[in-house]
Amino acid sequence: MSTIEAISGLMANSNNIDVVSNNIANASTIGFKSNTISFFDIVSTSLHSNQMIRSGVGTANLRQNFSNGVLLQTGRDLDLGIVQDGFFRLLNSKGYVYYTRNGQFLLDKDKNIINMKGMYLTGQNKCDLNNNLNNISKLEPINLKNADILKSKPTNVIKVNADLSENTNSTNVITGSDDDISNSEISTVTIYDQNGNAQTINITFEKNENDWTINVKSNDMNDSNENKIDSTIHLKFDSKGKLISDTPIEIKSKNFKNLTLNIDCTLKKSEANTNLIQLSQNGYPEGFLKSFEILNNGEIIGEYSNQRSEKIGQILLSKFINPEKLKPESGNIWSSTQESGDENIGIAGDKGFGMVISKTLESSNVDLNKELINMIVAQRNYQSSAQAFKTEDKIISTLVNLR
Repeated sequence: MSTIEAISGLMANSNNIDVVSNNIANASTIGFKSNTISFFDIVSTSLHSNQMIRSGVGTANLRQNFSNGVLLQTGRDLDLGIVQDGFFRLLNSKGYVYYTRNGQFLLDKDKNIINMKGMYLTGQNKCDLNNNLNNISKLEPINLKNADILKSKPTNVIKVNADLSENTNSTNVITGSDDDISNSEISTVTIYDQNGNAQTINITFEKNENDWTINVKSNDMNDSNENKIDSTIHLKFDSKGKLISDTPIEIKSKNFKNLTLNIDCTLKKSEANTNLIQLSQNGYPEGFLKSFEILNNGEIIGEYSNQRSEKIGQILLSKFINPEKLKPESGNIWSSTQESGDENIGIAGDKGFGMVISKTLESSNVDLNKELINMIVAQRNYQSSAQAFKTEDKIISTLVNLR
C-alpha cells in the first residue's frame, strides 16, 4: 500500500466516522433520517505505461434513508406524525420553502401554525378551501385567527316528520316530541333569524273532521307583528295515507326570509299511536372557537361554543419522485433540488400520500445497534489505514537513510 492509498483510506474512514457519529447524535431527534456513505475505489493510469494502478478509496455523496420512524404518542393536538410518504411544507419569513418530517408545531401570537424555528406550516385556510391544489402559489401559512368566530346562520328550513294515526279522536290537539304525541304536550323548536336571534316556536298537529292541520306559532305570541309566526297548514292524504299537500310550504315572517316548512307525514290506518319522528331546523347562532382537532387527511376541524363543527383549514403534504436527492438543511429540514424532481402537493391519505396522525411524533429512524456496529467497523478501518501509513512511512525512511 502506498502513502496515497493509506491517506485516502484515512480520509474515507474519517468521513464514515463523521456520518455514523451524526446518526448516533440524532438518534432522539424527531423526524430525523439516517445517512449512509458509499465507498468507491480509485484507479489511475501510469504515465509510463497503459497499466491501470489502484490508487486508494474515495467516498460518494451521502445516501439518505427515508424509511418511517416509530410514531410516539404525545397527546398534543399540534404534534403531527406522517405514516408513509410525504413532508410537511414550511415557509420561512423570507418566503423560502422547506420540507420536514418533524411535526412539532405550535400557535404563535397571531394564531399561525409554526414549527420550533418559527417557520409557517402551509396549506389552505378556511376562505381558500375550494382552491385548486395544483396552484402552489395559493398555498399560504395556515392561520386560525379568521376561524375564531362562526357567524350565525338564519333558519330557512324546518323539517317535520310524523306518523299520524287515523284513529286519533278529532277533538284532540296532537302535539309532542319523539315520544307518542298526546294532547298534554307541545313540540317546540328553536329557530334563528338573520341577526342570529333565537325564537322558540310551537308545532302542533290537530285532527279535524275531514283533514289534519299543523299549527306553527311563536312561543311568545306577545312578540311584535314583525317577529311573530302564526301559520296554519292543512294536510291532505290520498286513500293510501300518502301526503298529497304541497310541500315545502312558506311561512311568512318579516325577520325570517324564505322560511319554509318541509313536511313528511303519513296517515296510518292501523291502531298505532301518532308519533313525531323528526322535528329539526337548519339554523344556528353565533359560535366561538373552543378547540380543534386534526384528522388523518389533514383537515382541521373547529369545535364551536354553539355545538357546531366546521372545517377551518387543510394541511397539505408534499412529496417528490426522488426524495433522496433533497438537500438537507440545518434544523432537520430539506430544500428541493433539480435532482429531487418537481414538488407534488396533495391531501394526506390520497393518491399515494401518507396519513397525518395527530397527537403523535415520528421518531428518528436511526437503528442504534446497527450504528454502533458501524462505528466499530469504521474505527478499525481507520486504524488499519493509519497502520498502513506508518508502515509506508518507515519504508520511505529506510530508503532515505540508505548509504
